[in-house]
Amino acid sequence: MITDFLQETVRLIQKLDQAAIARARDILLDCYRRQGRVFTAGNGGSASTAQHFACDLGKFVIPTGARPFDARSLTDNVSLYTAWANDAAREDVFVNQMRGLLKAGDVLILISVHGGKGFSGDLVRAVRYAKETGAKTISLVGFDGGMLHQESDCSILVPADSTPQTEAIHLVIEHLLMDELKRELARGETR
Repeated sequence: MITDFLQETVRLIQKLDQAAIARARDILLDCYRRQGRVFTAGNGGSASTAQHFACDLGKFVIPTGARPFDARSLTDNVSLYTAWANDAAREDVFVNQMRGLLKAGDVLILISVHGGKGFSGDLVRAVRYAKETGAKTISLVGFDGGMLHQESDCSILVPADSTPQTEAIHLVIEHLLMDELKRELARGETR
């Protein structure tokens, strides 16, 4: 079983859309250069990946002494998250946190195993709100990608029908993007 899982992981990584990964990198670089904000969101295990994204954007990718990304995970503040979930429509928990903050030129990164297909209505509403606002949207999804794959400006699909494989490869994609951003930002510092 261990060998099978690892071989499947390699097979899925080889099937990733590298052009989509490059587009996501370029969207994030453009956001950084324009001093926009990056918001991240996900549910369950994908919430931890969203938090990891925001952490790495805020620290790991930045050359010494340079301005960090303004990156926020919408699942970091449990009190705020549960207040909105308790006092308003649960599907609007992320939208309500972005109202008045998300602007055109910002980026919303959404991470979801199923891409909002039958699950994660909060992420689907968030992508639609971001598009109305003029923000760019990036999604990391699995299975058939769901609504997020269809509606995001850039979507990176893990072609797997497995939650563990999808979540594992989302972290590989996250770290690949961070490596790319770190390299590009360092190159910019030396110009």
